[in-house]
Amino acid sequence: MPLRLQVTALDDPQARVFRYEFDADRAQILLGRRGGVDVLLPHSKVSLVHARIERRAGDYFLVDDGSTNGTRLNGAPVPTGQRQPLRDGDRIAIGSFALEVAIAESDINWPAESSGSIARRMVREVLERLGPGESQPSLLVLDGPQTGVLLALGDAERTFVLGRASGSDLRLDDVDMWREHAALVRDAEGVTVRDVGMSPALTVNGERVSGSRALRDGDVLVLGTTSLRYHDPAEVYLRRLETPGTPDESEPHPAAPARNVRRRPELLVAIVGGALALAAAAALVYVLLW
Repeated sequence: MPLRLQVTALDDPQARVFRYEFDADRAQILLGRRGGVDVLLPHSKVSLVHARIERRAGDYFLVDDGSTNGTRLNGAPVPTGQRQPLRDGDRIAIGSFALEVAIAESDINWPAESSGSIARRMVREVLERLGPGESQPSLLVLDGPQTGVLLALGDAERTFVLGRASGSDLRLDDVDMWREHAALVRDAEGVTVRDVGMSPALTVNGERVSGSRALRDGDVLVLGTTSLRYHDPAEVYLRRLETPGTPDESEPHPAAPARNVRRRPELLVAIVGGALALAAAAALVYVLLW
């Protein structure tokens, strides 16, 4: 029987539902925050590889892989390394996410979507709570007639046109550019750029684009004599979470003892005061001898 997981954010009751489906022949499903896991949960309270779901003799089992903040099954803590049987309707809590388990023989028409695209949508939802524009990819004009102009790629499943035409989403007054020079397509996977002109060439990081190319955070595009930098907050957030040194939010940060913190300013004052006293004494001796 296939395994289906519905993932929602615990800290937002209005959050969207993200759905995963796995075939019955999968022996193991990894859950965590690093790239390469099967269910990517982008939050600092989730360990790199937090837990896994195993299939043995037709049954599914949940195993906590020694996570920092633990895993809960139907409200009860899951002991590290011990297999806990999963049943249809079970609820798993990992970090700030709730995963509802569905195990059924009947087919459910869930849309096919990659783990990476689901993670990006999750990240954008998290970043949207920080404020308007925090989650949207964008293009910044680095040099050219419109230096400093920013184009926010705010609408998903939309094509943004760059060129000299007045109807372009980003109009660039560059004589070396076509009226419609390049197009940016944003979808669940990210943003792709394609050249819609013939000459001069569109380049990304110095390489000519032939057809289309997926953009990564920090890429520099050159159209005519105008250069632009692409920024993707979701990619930056995911990359930071995948770093092994990213601390869990629940972990206390070590601090110096309070007495040391108090004494450092006092010690500095004492040293400076002593130096001034010595200088004054030396000056007095000099005046008396003179």
